[in-house]
Amino acid sequence: MQTPTIFTRILTCLFAVCALLLPVTAAEDQRPAKPNVVLMFVDDLGWQDVKCYDIDKPSPMETPNLDALAKKGVQFWNGYSPAPTCAPSRCALLSGVHPARAQKTHVVGGAPPHPHHDIGTTVMSPWYSGRMPETTFNLAKAMKAEGYSTGHTGKWHIAVDHHAFPQPMDIGFDFTTHQQGYNTRGAQSGMGNRLEGFATNAKDDPYRLDENGFATDIVTTEAIKFFDDNKDKPVFLYYATWLVHTPIQIRSKRLLEKYCKKLGVDMASTHSDPDSQQTLARKIL
Repeated sequence: MQTPTIFTRILTCLFAVCALLLPVTAAEDQRPAKPNVVLMFVDDLGWQDVKCYDIDKPSPMETPNLDALAKKGVQFWNGYSPAPTCAPSRCALLSGVHPARAQKTHVVGGAPPHPHHDIGTTVMSPWYSGRMPETTFNLAKAMKAEGYSTGHTGKWHIAVDHHAFPQPMDIGFDFTTHQQGYNTRGAQSGMGNRLEGFATNAKDDPYRLDENGFATDIVTTEAIKFFDDNKDKPVFLYYATWLVHTPIQIRSKRLLEKYCKKLGVDMASTHSDPDSQQTLARKIL
């Protein structure tokens, strides 16, 4: 099966990043022939939200771990999303082909074409299947062919909905949290109210606060566990966290209070007042 050229470039870049994450002082024979690869895909994260990519007004968000990772590796300054929405950009990232070739050009798809409006706008969009074919050559298949254990945690959505075919293990992943028995959204699962349902220190709390005051997120803990369970093989992990995904909410009351204070907004009114929400958005932007 022939690998698309753009996919080859993506794969090469991933290996280059991982190789450069190693200390430059390490001897050549200490560098693994097949370094572990972690591919992070974060919905709704503004590209200047992390400090290591600030180019004008400093971001109010504190991202020390990502900043430290950037200092040890390389940063890409000319990468562009292949689509403005989550699902088609996800298909393109995994396959290395344009969303149209991956048969996923918008969030849903798959339904028969119909006019946008009965009278006002009778234009009909072209039909597309709404799912990336399971036969598509992709990162998981490429890495698995090279002897890697392939894992996925977090968001999936390369079909008409989150749980439609194909799923991660249908296209080459050995492990995924996107299956029965897992809270697939982790700590980002719907709170219903941004001012209620915060994580606690209770032992039976599925989002129990850790020693640093952060809520437990199964998407992240299972990613770490996947590495621990595969120490004898090189690992490729597709980490598609939900933590920044809308709705804008957080399980840590401490962090919510911290950033409301930092941005100068009232925590209670921000939840229900559209004007306060717009003020908060303007302060962040």
